[in-house]
Amino acid sequence: MLELYGPGCFNDFLWINEDGGPTAWLDIQACSREASEMLSRKKITDIRSVLAGFGAVPADVIQWGSTDNADSLFWIPAGAPDKWPTLIVEAGQLRLQLIEKPSPEVVLGLLDGTLHCPFFPPEFREPVPTFQRWQGEREE
Repeated sequence: MLELYGPGCFNDFLWINEDGGPTAWLDIQACSREASEMLSRKKITDIRSVLAGFGAVPADVIQWGSTDNADSLFWIPAGAPDKWPTLIVEAGQLRLQLIEKPSPEVVLGLLDGTLHCPFFPPEFREPVPTFQRWQGEREE
């Protein structure tokens, strides 16, 4: 997916990160480190329970995406990397959704409506999905 699109935003809402992203908030490593530290400090039973089902802990998650509402999309590194499930966590860790599909299928499903995330706004889905590649300056 990144080879085709690069880092950027689908439908002005869903941001996709990449390794060595152009800014700290689009860099998988920087986002993952920050999210792992924050989730590790909190006693979020639902998230810990989902992760434990895959033999993982909060420090293991990899943040591959986020939304304009501050929701986070994480890979749970369990099994073959091309099959890692996605955990979507609502801003404030209020709700979560586990999708046991690879991230390209998650994005496609969210865009075409075959997957529904209850805390994504209805206007996220558009009849013709759009993608805006990151056009800003690369941080050094």
